[in-house]
Amino acid sequence: MLGYRFSEFIPEQDPEKSTFDQLFKIFMQMLVITSGDVPEALQWMNELNNQYGITTDDYGMGDFIEDLKKKGYITEDNEKGEFVITPKSEQNIRRSALEEIFGKLKKTRKGDHTTYQSGQGDEMGADRRNYQFGDSLDQISMTESLKNAQ
Repeated sequence: MLGYRFSEFIPEQDPEKSTFDQLFKIFMQMLVITSGDVPEALQWMNELNNQYGITTDDYGMGDFIEDLKKKGYITEDNEKGEFVITPKSEQNIRRSALEEIFGKLKKTRKGDHTTYQSGQGDEMGADRRNYQFGDSLDQISMTESLKNAQ
């Protein structure tokens, strides 16, 4: 019998990705969403953990925060007592944003496409042509027109 067979989608788990790497990817996305507010990002991650169980029994949110501090992604602000991002985290956010934007672009062949229509550029070409009805004022060379009128 021809037709479609539907089944539940089960995403492949990358065995080489550690729990830290998986949580770190989510944490970086949360930092972008919260505009770099680490306490709010961690609060959202706790909410996600409570709802979806993104951590394991062996590796919890406390372990993740300690690893973030050890690896230099966050530091504790002494005045406020809150966590803040470090330049290393900022660089990671910029890198991932650029990869997300430009990572999908593919190199294509050279773009020499012949066409019979000229594009609208900022500067008029060196060639001149006679006035045609419908030309806009910026297509008229005023200096040359006044010289011709004399």
